[in-house]
Order: sequence, then structure tokens, then C-alpha cells
Amino acid sequence: MSLRVSDPTLDFALKCVGAVRNAYGTGDDVPRKFRTRCRSLIESIYYSGLAYTLAYVASKAGDAVLNWALANPEPEKIAEHVRDNVRGAEEASYALYGAFLLASLKQMGVPEVAGARSFLEVLGNINQSATAAVAEEKALRFAEWLKRLAESVFEAE
Repeated sequence: MSLRVSDPTLDFALKCVGAVRNAYGTGDDVPRKFRTRCRSLIESIYYSGLAYTLAYVASKAGDAVLNWALANPEPEKIAEHVRDNVRGAEEASYALYGAFLLASLKQMGVPEVAGARSFLEVLGNINQSATAAVAEEKALRFAEWLKRLAESVFEAE
């Protein structure tokens, strides 16, 4: 008999995809664009790094939702906040991706994110961290789950 331990990264990714589905359904423009973000931004984390990817996401969505997500890291609350406060499907998809990424890192206790109060503080922490590679590895694991789940649940653009 073996004891099976759940993967908290998968659990959090499931909550994120469920939150998007609950807030927008599956056929809306936002979930389709979110699926595209999940497919493309994992490569950005891998090739350009976590800090660059977060900065890129903020350049597309603004930093307000990212800052908000640091204080409110629950996927359902994030999806509702984006739905109610971000106009445009493109901007919303970037905001969801960036907010979920930060919330997942906070939930995992990544030091560069855990105590940060702003998106800019996270970037500074990553830039000065000797353990940024660990944060990137955790981000990639989450991003891979998010990509696979979004591909399975949401329609392609």
C-alpha cells in the first residue's frame, strides 16, 4: 500500500483554471486569450527568465492587478477582480497570467515574492537574489501545469 501525496502546484493551477472558467465561462474571448498566454509565456520564463516575463506581463496589463494579487492571492478573488476591473480581453488575459504566477509563487513561499508588497519589489528581489534560479524552477513547474490545464479546458483563439 502506498501513500500518495498531492502536488500543491497542480492543486493551485487547478484552482486558477477553475477561477477563470467560473468568472468567464469557456468560450469567451478572455479564456481563449488566457490559453494563448499560458502557451506562450512559459517559453518566456524558460528563455528570458522570471523577472523579464513578469515585466513583460506588466507592460501589457499594467501593474495594478499584479500588486493587488500580492495582497489577495486567492485565484477566485483574482479572476473576479480582473473581470470587474480590467477592460479588454488581451489586457485581462495578461493580468490573469501574471497575477496567478505571482500568487502561486507566494503560495509556495518563494522568498522573493512571499514578503513583497509590490510587483516592483518582486522584480528587485529576484534581481538581487542568490536563489532566483529556484524561483524560476518553481515558476516553470506552475506554468507547465497551467498551460496543460488551459489547453484542455479553453478553446483556442
